[in-house]
Amino acid sequence: MITTTTGKVIPSTGDSRLDVKLQGEYRIIREDMTCAEFHVSVWGFVIYRCVEGNDAAWNSILEQLQRHIQENLESEQCQDLLPFHDLHVIDKSLYGESVDEVRAHFQAWVPKNLEARLRPDTSCTISDVSHLSVDITPRYKYCLVVDEICLESVQHPEGLGPVVKLICRDWECPWSPEEKLQGVQPPFHDGITEFDEEDVGWMYMPLLFYMDTYEKFHDGSWDDTYVRPPFIDGTDDETNAVGHWRRTVIN
Repeated sequence: MITTTTGKVIPSTGDSRLDVKLQGEYRIIREDMTCAEFHVSVWGFVIYRCVEGNDAAWNSILEQLQRHIQENLESEQCQDLLPFHDLHVIDKSLYGESVDEVRAHFQAWVPKNLEARLRPDTSCTISDVSHLSVDITPRYKYCLVVDEICLESVQHPEGLGPVVKLICRDWECPWSPEEKLQGVQPPFHDGITEFDEEDVGWMYMPLLFYMDTYEKFHDGSWDDTYVRPPFIDGTDDETNAVGHWRRTVIN
C-alpha cells in the first residue's frame, strides 16, 4: 500500500517508479536526484545568461523562478526537496551566444558535472553508472537560456508571464547549411518551414511552468511537450506569442 500527499491510501502498482509518482506529483524528483555513487543529491535546471545588461530583469527572472518553485513544492507537501534544488547559473562567459552554441557548451558541461558528483572513494566512472540513467534526468537533458527577448518578457507579463528558452540537449540539426540560408518563416523564431510542427530544438517556457516541465520530463518526451516558438500554449494566436510587443504598429 502507498499513501498519497492527500493522505489517501491506495494499493501498490508493483512498479516502484509508478508508486513514487502516485505518492505525489514531485516525489519522482527525489527518486532521480541521486544514486549510490554520488556524494551530492541535487536537482534543477541549469540556466544560461546570454545577454549583458538589464540586471533588474535578470534578477526578477531568478527571483520569480525561486518563488514559484517554493510555492509548488509547498502545495505538494514536498518542501524537503527545496534544499536540494540548484538552479545552476552559467553567466557572462556566453554573452551573445546562439542556441546552438549554448547547446554545445551544455553537452560538454554535463559529463564534467556528473564526474564531479562521484564520491571520492568510488572506483566507478560515469560510464559505470550510466545504466542508472543519471545522465538523462531533466537536469542533464535540458537547460534554460535567458536572452534579450526573455528579459523583455519581464516587462510584458500579460498572458502566461515572463519566459525563458528551454533547450533540448540531444537535438540534432536536420538542415544543411544551404537550407538554413532560406531564413526563418514568420511568425516563427527559428526553423525554415511554414509548419508549426517543425522541431527547432528549443522552445519558450513560462516561468510558471518550471516545476511542471521538470516533473514531466522525468517520464515524458520532448515531442510530448514541444511547441514551436514563438508560441507557448499550442495555439497560433500571435497576440499571445512571445515577442508580440516587438511588432511595428502601422497606423
